[in-house]
Amino acid sequence: MADPRDPQHFRKVLGHFPTGVAAVTSIGEDGGPMGMIVGSFTSVSLDPPLVAFLPAKQSSTAPRIVGSGRFLVNVLGAHQELVCRTFTTAGDRKFEFVRWTRSPGGLPLVDDALAWIECDVEAVHEAGDHDIVVGRVRALDAGGSAPPLVFFQGGYGRFASLSLAAVGEPDLVDQLRLVDVARPFMEELAALTEVECLASSAIGEESVLLATAGTPVDGRRYSRVGQRLPLDPPLGAALVAWSTAASSAWKARANAGSGPDRADELDQLLARVRSRGWSVTTWSDDLRALETTVDDTLRHGVTPRARCTVRELVGQLTTEHEPADLDGLGREHRLRSVTMPVRDGRDEVVLQLTLRLPSGTGPADLGRFLVPLRRTAERVSEALASSLTIDPGTAR
Repeated sequence: MADPRDPQHFRKVLGHFPTGVAAVTSIGEDGGPMGMIVGSFTSVSLDPPLVAFLPAKQSSTAPRIVGSGRFLVNVLGAHQELVCRTFTTAGDRKFEFVRWTRSPGGLPLVDDALAWIECDVEAVHEAGDHDIVVGRVRALDAGGSAPPLVFFQGGYGRFASLSLAAVGEPDLVDQLRLVDVARPFMEELAALTEVECLASSAIGEESVLLATAGTPVDGRRYSRVGQRLPLDPPLGAALVAWSTAASSAWKARANAGSGPDRADELDQLLARVRSRGWSVTTWSDDLRALETTVDDTLRHGVTPRARCTVRELVGQLTTEHEPADLDGLGREHRLRSVTMPVRDGRDEVVLQLTLRLPSGTGPADLGRFLVPLRRTAERVSEALASSLTIDPGTAR
């Protein structure tokens, strides 16, 4: 057993405990902003509402913050690693490179922080080579649902669930029960086709990716499970095409001012999906831009600005996203995905199963994926109708 007084070993062992990252800010005597990064922020008491952060004694900024009598804790998101590094390296000029506004109490509030807590300094306690600065909370709020920035074993990262199904969100409870039924069939389909299978559902005005099976064809190492996209045209046609109410609401969310021609195009698109019984997408520059932006939000966190950008990019997609004449497509056109609806015992579409197709897949290759996808959707629908989780090896 190593000596706990060995600072290198002490840091190594304690580094196995991940911590959040916060920027503690205040206003100096000269009226200018000041701030520092801490990984040792904690809640202390609910009544009275107290929090604390633990700066090192050699910190030059902490005494100034304590001396001001007030501080604001900015909880940083995974998309704010650059903000963190700026605060730790930019010296007195750090606020020149960080976007910020004023909190209700006039303290520096970092843009897009996940949460903020405004405090008065309540007490300072010595603790070895650190101080414990206790603050009485005067105001606080949370601004988003992006994942937090995490410090672990000497590096920055983000929290991500290891599960391949979304968890913990109250509006997904019913849909996750459906996924439990669909999962064994999805895994069998992914193994058969050697591509990734995705299950998603409509939740309000969003399409939510609930589960995946198989290996992404693009080699992606992070999960898209839990991803939410606006259920705006032309996305999600297979989820709404068979419901008059859902399709009407879907069409109403098309770009404002798009005119009657756009409405006619969407009616024709929905009619094609109903006639075929499935939905197909082709690669386009607009679709690539959308997927790149969505992937960036998954890796770095969903911010209000990112949500607006995604919605704008969805609005730029056209009905070429759902081509009318697959056989007439040129050789330069490649298919991105094929999607099949899944129905419950009331014959209502409750899920959609999507296969993400390999690069270079053309219309002539579609049958190889469409046939097993159709059969899988039928089997899941049968399982949902009977309210039983059927062994995929026996449901033929």
